[in-house]
Amino acid sequence: MKEEIKTYSQALRKTNKILKQKCYHRSDAILMKQDVASSYECFANFIEEKVFLNWGLWNKKIYKEYMALNFDISTLSPYQDIYSPLLLYYLIKPLVKMEFFDKRLLEVGCGNGLGLRLGSELLKTQYALGVDLVTPLIRHAKSNFYKNDQINYLQSDAESLALKDESFDVVTNLESSHLYPIIELFFAEVERVLAPGGFFCYADIYFKNKQQSDRLEAYIKTSKHLKIIIKKNITRMVQASIYKRLIEDEAGLCKRAQRIFGDDNPMPLTELLALAGSKGATFLPWWKIRFKNPTLRYLAKYARKEKAWGKKYYFYYLIQKVA
Repeated sequence: MKEEIKTYSQALRKTNKILKQKCYHRSDAILMKQDVASSYECFANFIEEKVFLNWGLWNKKIYKEYMALNFDISTLSPYQDIYSPLLLYYLIKPLVKMEFFDKRLLEVGCGNGLGLRLGSELLKTQYALGVDLVTPLIRHAKSNFYKNDQINYLQSDAESLALKDESFDVVTNLESSHLYPIIELFFAEVERVLAPGGFFCYADIYFKNKQQSDRLEAYIKTSKHLKIIIKKNITRMVQASIYKRLIEDEAGLCKRAQRIFGDDNPMPLTELLALAGSKGATFLPWWKIRFKNPTLRYLAKYARKEKAWGKKYYFYYLIQKVA
């Protein structure tokens, strides 16, 4: 009998369990996707609709570049801080610099849809489509960011996209692929739907059990059409964002928790721990997790005991499909 997921912490435990699982058969993949969908359906009940779900990025140079574009994110989201938009900007920055505009954009794993909307604005797209496995997230995206004949959203499976061959010029995937059971199927779908000369912008947290970047490079070695243009380790810039969000702005963390879980005093500790975990607490070096708030000090103690320490890796790739 499947566990009924009702709380944020239950949903996070379920996703963490998925991250530790290996997929040996397509039947395993079906069950894993069902678990992913049920977990994120629960998350969708707690998170604000008009927000990014990624961990963000912080770098002064990237910040200045982004600000020079004169785009005000508050026009799209009243809650959104600067860090997640910076990560999205970094993902597509080479294309913005080369003015790869008036193209067709696909985001796989679009979540609430804000990333696709921002990406569409920055790349001045002809058309943009976001796909996600989770129906409530697609519902939020359509409700908040749909734009007639220009921006749309579709519930679909990253490993089996219901899209035509060579139908997009840019494909993005940000902090999503670690939940794909058979990731090679996703890479094959990207190659299929990407038009010749188009680009795949890809970034994610590396999980040892999933080995996404290793499997990507192994896949590219077998492909006649995909070529790595840029490969970077952006771990420190992502950690800088997490530090600013969770440590420097611990009051902001408490406010987010109150918006999500209500104004209960004391706040449910298990839910607060889950929120901090989902925002990347254990991706920080342990010695940087220090809080002034007594409740959050317990969170720091808990995070330090987590067995997530060791090498941290957040990767970024720009890949082109050549003729």
